[in-house]
Amino acid sequence: MEFKLKTLTPIWTGGVEGKCDRLHETGIIGSLRWWYEALVRGLGGYACDPTSDERCQLNQEKFHKAIKRGKTVQEALDEQICPACQLFGCAGWGRKIKIIMNHPEIQNIDIGFKGEFTIKFKELKKLTDEEKWLLNETLYIIDRYGTIGAKSTLKPSKKPYYNDYGIVKIISEKSDIVELETTINKEDLKKRLLEQREKFEKQGRTMPSEWPDLRYFIFAPDNGLDPNEYKQLQRLEPEFLRGEKGKANKFASFKIKKRFWGYTKANDSMFKKVCGKLEKKLKLICAEEVIENEL
Repeated sequence: MEFKLKTLTPIWTGGVEGKCDRLHETGIIGSLRWWYEALVRGLGGYACDPTSDERCQLNQEKFHKAIKRGKTVQEALDEQICPACQLFGCAGWGRKIKIIMNHPEIQNIDIGFKGEFTIKFKELKKLTDEEKWLLNETLYIIDRYGTIGAKSTLKPSKKPYYNDYGIVKIISEKSDIVELETTINKEDLKKRLLEQREKFEKQGRTMPSEWPDLRYFIFAPDNGLDPNEYKQLQRLEPEFLRGEKGKANKFASFKIKKRFWGYTKANDSMFKKVCGKLEKKLKLICAEEVIENEL
């Protein structure tokens, strides 16, 4: 799988001494995984937070015993680690993909990368068709509604250090998506993801409502909020929506006023309250509609 992209705002992936000297794989892969996790949860599955105490870990002894009992490798993996960890790796299980990026030299390391670049996914282990489909749809969501990279935007502001980051457009792709669209049954995938989540829940592994779930995302791909509107939105649920010091905000609205995205807890009451506030200002698309009608 290979994608050619063009930046609509700079991409920032960090680097030495706080300078973006190049596009770092860690900044891109971390962003891809974050959206991939949200998509898996949005389809009804379980995806761990790799920074939490509940992160997955593959017990090799249990894994090999399961295979000796006649289970397939996939079945043995499903007993222990979530779909995101199966693709991106976790303790005891190496990642299935490596990304190779090709881009021109960054002209201003204080601003980040601007221009066209390619992301090629090299298979270190064979991907399933479901993983290819999920990865492709993750890129679609980023392209149409989200952002990529280690930084997107802090909040809309006229101050010069609040810059827009991470908006990209897919120019071309080399993938099996046309074939996958005919072989992947989304309802069957959702059923399998739900079955795995229910097994994890029986093990006492549940997902906190704070973890990003695509069903509770809100998109406005063609407009955004001004600084005052953004602050009013955060006041609806300050404890969660404003976020903690040192942690990312739950919403991203850009100076160019051509993109807004964010999410609430997996809580219907909070979600409706936020949507009710935003629909007075923005032309909204609820991500559940995206899941059902676009993916």
